[in-house]
Amino acid sequence: MRLLNVRTLSAAAAVAAAGVLVPAGTAAAMPDPPGDSWDHTFTAPGVTVYVEEYGDRISVCDSAANGSSAQVNVWADGGWRYKAVASGGSGSCVTHSASEGGAYNLPEGAFIELYYKGVSTGYATRSTYVNDH
Repeated sequence: MRLLNVRTLSAAAAVAAAGVLVPAGTAAAMPDPPGDSWDHTFTAPGVTVYVEEYGDRISVCDSAANGSSAQVNVWADGGWRYKAVASGGSGSCVTHSASEGGAYNLPEGAFIELYYKGVSTGYATRSTYVNDH
């Protein structure tokens, strides 16, 4: 009986030691920033939104494995422009920019509102900025 306990403890110690050698999940949802980094970064549970004003580049990233897609609704001067959804699970991102034209080309000097969430319940978080460069 004592031999069995020693083997069990040895196996448990080996598993614990291996767990120390393997780093915990460190992957984070984050698109490549432009050359001078992002102008704004906004976060809420399960979602991160990155904004580069030059080129109207907005990225929404899913930052939690919670079964919900991260999303952002973009408004400019009080008018709805578009919705972006990162539906690929934790670590996925979706980016839109002015180069796509239409709703993605945000007016210069506009008051931009972002409503974003990464969980299926509750209200979206609101953040704002002025698109001045």
